[in-house]
Amino acid sequence: MLQSLALATLLAAYAAPPVELTPEAVVQKQVFAYNAHNLDAFVACYGDAIEFRTMDGNVNPEKGLAPLRKGYADLFKRFPKLSVNVVNRIVQGRFIIDQEVAEGMGADPVKVTAVYEVSKGKIIRVWYIEG
Repeated sequence: MLQSLALATLLAAYAAPPVELTPEAVVQKQVFAYNAHNLDAFVACYGDAIEFRTMDGNVNPEKGLAPLRKGYADLFKRFPKLSVNVVNRIVQGRFIIDQEVAEGMGADPVKVTAVYEVSKGKIIRVWYIEG
């Protein structure tokens, strides 16, 4: 009887739908992966058709995970001390707005604001404001 109950509990746990991360947790997970230069974990935070945009509406023509992987693999290789620090975060529904400071790409830190749109546990669009 005890074995049957344990087996039923185990099967129920595996049959339960996976818990979806909140949009903020998804974005924070990609920040941790970025700082660890863990390319696989970083890419796993993004949707298959990820788009990067500027605030004036321009869309990077390279969409999807393959260009994302290649671009960040090159970036992590070129700048082995690269890291980002989130200095301010606003959470509004599926949108996460991070003011970030990246270091390790030169003498001066790079300030950027990133607006992440998250859907179904993946980042699907990112807008960057530099300056």
